[in-house]
Amino acid sequence: MGHWRVVIETRSPAATSRDAFEVTPAPAPGTERAVLAQLVTGIHPGAVERSHVDGRSVFDDGAREISARFEPGDGGGDTPGPAQETLFDT
Repeated sequence: MGHWRVVIETRSPAATSRDAFEVTPAPAPGTERAVLAQLVTGIHPGAVERSHVDGRSVFDDGAREISARFEPGDGGGDTPGPAQETLFDT
């Protein structure tokens, strides 16, 4: 599956933000939805999944709408950063 990143977009009445997180290793095929949900609810504990269509999950968290999807990463390095090492530890 190569290098992948998760793109999370958060929209609220006051602002919109976009964050991208490199995913190392890539999720196993068929687990993408669960990985998106785990990542979003880890960052936004009150988020509830509203839909998942064409690889894009949409969550509601109060007045915020949060969307998450995978996209090809740039493969900028073989070693994940410290935040990623702890983010995906099981």
